[in-house]
Amino acid sequence: MRSRALALAMAVGAALLLATYGGQVPAAPPFDTPYAAAATIEDIAERLRRHVDDRHLLDGQRVATSPAVPLMLACQEESGLRPPMGVPAYSAELRVAELPRSLTLRLWVVPPERSRPLADLAGRAARRCADENDSTVTLPFDREGWRGTQLMNTAARSPDMGDVSTEAYIVAARGQFLAEASWWWPIEQGETEDSHWVGQGVAASVSALTAVGGRWDGPMPVPSPRPGLGALAAALPRPSAYGPDVAPWTGEDDRSDLTCTYDLFYKNLPAAVPVAGRVLTGRVTVREEVLVMPDAAGAERARRLLVTPEDEFKNDVTGKDVIAPCGYEGEAEPVRIPFKVEPFGRGGWMGEMESLAVRRPDLPREPTYQDSVAHVALIVRRGATVVRLLWQGPAGADLAGALREGRAALIRTLDGLPG
Repeated sequence: MRSRALALAMAVGAALLLATYGGQVPAAPPFDTPYAAAATIEDIAERLRRHVDDRHLLDGQRVATSPAVPLMLACQEESGLRPPMGVPAYSAELRVAELPRSLTLRLWVVPPERSRPLADLAGRAARRCADENDSTVTLPFDREGWRGTQLMNTAARSPDMGDVSTEAYIVAARGQFLAEASWWWPIEQGETEDSHWVGQGVAASVSALTAVGGRWDGPMPVPSPRPGLGALAAALPRPSAYGPDVAPWTGEDDRSDLTCTYDLFYKNLPAAVPVAGRVLTGRVTVREEVLVMPDAAGAERARRLLVTPEDEFKNDVTGKDVIAPCGYEGEAEPVRIPFKVEPFGRGGWMGEMESLAVRRPDLPREPTYQDSVAHVALIVRRGATVVRLLWQGPAGADLAGALREGRAALIRTLDGLPG
């Protein structure tokens, strides 16, 4: 899964690179410096709305690094540091006056007793990365009440592209907020310790973080009692609701995409909007994603982008399904319930349900997901809220029964979300 998270980040990064390399960002509006900190992820989205760089589009929607991608991705192999899951989060590319390219900002709302330890953990991982890599430098970060670590790493942006650049990160906490700001510059403009681009990026990051956290002497936020993404995130079920061995994914194995189809499991979520998501693994794998869009029309557009086209996994010549059990290399045609997208409605939620199930024709006595697997996904909307729930599990010989199990599990989760 780490390799797939990296591949996903690289795919999004390639799109952003095409949009930004060598370009000039229009004059960026100055950040406000409010006295009080934001109280909710919705407040954060509103404070940063006019700073979002709308040139970063993919399939007509804003894109940015997913909140699920590991922190300080440049040192992922050394740290593998997972961000918080199942909490309100925000990710966007921001126009800033200090940099010719955008500043990537990711934020998570977590209890204060969790934010500081997570920032400290990121600092230890950064220092370990620097100890093992001569092209990496770390420094402390302590500005406007935000405390954490800076990391600068010079390397090829991807093995295929070979373009060498420096990526810089700040991971810091203040109160209930955990933040990661990141930016980059080509090697021709300076290497790891280039003081100009480090300083410019830090200045931009401080401006953005101050807009979120308020002035250092300002009051810390009181959680808002009004409904919002926080209430939706809190209503997600305990992982054990999907099975006694199901738990939050730790990144330690590659069991998070049981169909090995990538496009079914990974979708680029709209950026610059409040989102909460989790990946759970065990006997089954579950991915939960909840987004709160500015309005119902935008929510429907986002929802449609998350639906998988029915012909996505069919052979262009024969029209046959090409999905097989993960790792299956036999010559005999697998037994399958074909991939299908059908209308779904329940409790005010409207949208589609995806499903498929497939197994080897010579099923072993004790099959695993590599021999037989089922996939179910709900992509629905109610008002301005979009929900994508995905369930994958070993199907055994009873493909239809596995699909019924997956549908029932996802519907229970959907029914538990507040209106």
